[in-house]
Amino acid sequence: MNFADWSIWDWIVLITGVAGVILTIFETIWCWPMALISVIISTITFYNQRLFGDMSLNVFYFFSGIYGWYYWNKKKGESFIVTKMPRKWYIPIALSVIIQSIIYYFLLHYFKSDQILFDAILTACSFSCTFMMTKKWIENWLFWVVIDGAYAVLYIIKDMSAYAILYGFFSVMVIYGFYKWKKQLTTSKK
Repeated sequence: MNFADWSIWDWIVLITGVAGVILTIFETIWCWPMALISVIISTITFYNQRLFGDMSLNVFYFFSGIYGWYYWNKKKGESFIVTKMPRKWYIPIALSVIIQSIIYYFLLHYFKSDQILFDAILTACSFSCTFMMTKKWIENWLFWVVIDGAYAVLYIIKDMSAYAILYGFFSVMVIYGFYKWKKQLTTSKK
């Protein structure tokens, strides 16, 4: 891995991506615009790397970033706390991941994407997990550990070192995010 080979865009994605996660952990609304910068650049990179699932996911992240920014701002004056995911959502989330994975697999195959199965499953998991994050369900962090770790492997396979490091960092930071949000969850129950 030669950092000298990285473009300015790789560095911007790394810095804004890391900042976005750190700001999310601390529940700062600025996590959303910071993440949007990373998302826009990543969309272009994934298109060039023929990772069309990741590219589509980043288009989704763009709109969820706008939604999350709006939603968190709207909840600013209200009590908007970390909660556990309601049990009634377990089956719909699981079915959503399965159905999305199948649909994305065929779409990515049609468009001759690279790493089709890997890309399809991770894209489906990421869509569902992002929904969980906007609701401030603590379980989102546990899913991100696995998803981000798997993405780090995908980017190693694709020789995309900046993204492998970024997602490796994400998989470590989400553990911290989980414990920070869990502490808030425990405090709110008292």
